[in-house]
Amino acid sequence: MFRLIKRLLQLGLVCVLIALSYFGWSVYQASKESPGEPLQVVAATWMRDHNLGAVVAKLEDFYYTHINTAEVGGRPVVSALINNDGNDLVSGDLPSGVPPRSIPTSTPTATPMASTTATPEPTPDFSFAPLPKPTTQAIPLDGIVAHLDPPTALISPASVPEPMEGAWQPVGNTVAGSPAVYVTRVRTDNLHTSYYATAMWIDTKLTKTMFIPGYEEPKGGPNPFGGSLPAEFIPLLLANTNGAFRLDDARGGYFYDGVVVKPLEARRASAVFYRDGRLAVGRWGRDFQLTPDVLVVRQNLDLIVDHGQSQVNNPAYSASWGATTDKENLAWRAGMGQRADGSIVYVIGQALSAQSLADTLVATGVRRGMVLDMNQYWSAGFYFSHTRAGSVVCHRLDPDIGGPCDRFLRTYKRDSFQFLAAYPIGPKVN
Repeated sequence: MFRLIKRLLQLGLVCVLIALSYFGWSVYQASKESPGEPLQVVAATWMRDHNLGAVVAKLEDFYYTHINTAEVGGRPVVSALINNDGNDLVSGDLPSGVPPRSIPTSTPTATPMASTTATPEPTPDFSFAPLPKPTTQAIPLDGIVAHLDPPTALISPASVPEPMEGAWQPVGNTVAGSPAVYVTRVRTDNLHTSYYATAMWIDTKLTKTMFIPGYEEPKGGPNPFGGSLPAEFIPLLLANTNGAFRLDDARGGYFYDGVVVKPLEARRASAVFYRDGRLAVGRWGRDFQLTPDVLVVRQNLDLIVDHGQSQVNNPAYSASWGATTDKENLAWRAGMGQRADGSIVYVIGQALSAQSLADTLVATGVRRGMVLDMNQYWSAGFYFSHTRAGSVVCHRLDPDIGGPCDRFLRTYKRDSFQFLAAYPIGPKVN
């Protein structure tokens, strides 16, 4: 009997060693296909790919609850003053060797042009996927281009606001003479006061939007760009952000240029990309229908903000607000919403609960907002500036965002949202 038990234990140990060896070898192979990704990200992705998502959920909940807990009190290390200078040059190694584009040294004036025979630049043609023409609209003869006003300053919930906290600051370059992107940082509660959420506002009158599928996600869909922004669009690039959850975790569908990759679901939060470059956020079936001018629909959970109010505690909406992480955990989260004037707001932070993410979106004036990808490394947002010499500089919205700053310009496994200038780019705003 003792020998039998001993042999069973030995057999069990051998099986465990074989399983651990296979796991280690498999994760190692996965890491070779995921250069630059932290080992924990590679391991978590591997586990989800092997039907161990429930285990990942428990591990992540434990991690955020007992290990990586947010600090209480304190002051932010990062300044609320947005630095429009940067050193992450991306144009020195552009895909396909795109030549740099010169930036005008002065903004357009409101004086009518002397000649009316000038040939206008063509309007971006997004009618034929996958590739629109990388051109901008011509500035009208009177030099006046309509633009939107940024939101009013955000009020910090902290008892002692930091200098410039909540103030919207223009970044990047002007478009047709006006800033098209503004950024601000603000605390989200009066308890975890050493962390900012960073919000980026995008003027949709001056920009066009492009959806770039990753080479792995959304799974099973078309991959016309190889997971990166086509190089010819980089001279028009103003900002880019992460997309939504893995398609298996999104609890919604995905449509790309006539292809129903996964059936669209009524009521789900949806980012809708139109063929003319517009982006809209809303509820499928109520705010949108599948019409010929729709190019992409990316769904992810339910609306976390609807009618300008948080839906986190609304029982009729998604209860978890995360693919694997509980809504109460303070973690890296990102979300995007649309204001009544059509402008877009993206929010990211490293110590956000579902509620504080929703509250920040609401504070920026968002009427309809949705959750995007979460956890460190997958949550990432950047804006870009262009020099007169044609160099392109990448700026992280949060200095602690991991991974390469130009990740969405290279071959990448997840989808991204790209914001491009609709009119000629001018000088840096400051």
